[in-house]
Amino acid sequence: MPETVVESRYVRIAQTLEEEIVSDHDDGMRPKRLPSERTLAERFGYQRSTVREALQLLAARGLIYRKDRSGWYVSPPRLLYNPTMPLPLSEITQQQGRELLTEVITTDEEGQPECRIPSAKFLALRRRSLDGLPVLIERIYMQERIRQELASADLTESIADLLDHQPGVRITHERLTLNSTAMAPDLASLLYTTAGAPVFEIERMRYDEDQLLSVDIELWRPQAVHVTIETNWLADQPVT
Repeated sequence: MPETVVESRYVRIAQTLEEEIVSDHDDGMRPKRLPSERTLAERFGYQRSTVREALQLLAARGLIYRKDRSGWYVSPPRLLYNPTMPLPLSEITQQQGRELLTEVITTDEEGQPECRIPSAKFLALRRRSLDGLPVLIERIYMQERIRQELASADLTESIADLLDHQPGVRITHERLTLNSTAMAPDLASLLYTTAGAPVFEIERMRYDEDQLLSVDIELWRPQAVHVTIETNWLADQPVT
């Protein structure tokens, strides 16, 4: 059978499912499970391999995702995220009517990569889920003195808030670096994705004047977030 015919079949299935997903998408709702591949194959009258290609196409567009041994799910809407805003992620998500869950995966530095800034030492690996879907992995590094102070703190809280409560510490500015990278094998399962899958990385370095306080490496599922950065061109203009 010509390749173009097979291709048009899975594209048509993907288009039909996308229309249904968009029309049935409620903001803030927890992920909805799709029918099984076998059920979809029976519905459309094609082989499971053709249905699977359609599902993989939708996954590449960020509309659905797969959980091992559980099936396919509809992805929640993208989070509108301005990483320069001085607000905790929990407040940003709450403003958009979303549910955020933060988990500390480990505080054991063994096996964790060293920070490219030698003075920053590993503090914690966190996973953050939005409406039930893991969307963000964070590797957090801290200046050694502060790291010792935070060892017994509740690390599910905002790192900026934890720093603000440290005596003699204040955050004067941040430096953000945005990169497109690939998912590391040891982290892939935490985001229900595969090793080598695209990842959107934000490296957030916090400073107190010229002293580095922390390095927070955010690894986002790119389909889960819509990043917008605003600048005020008049902020530095002299007043006349």
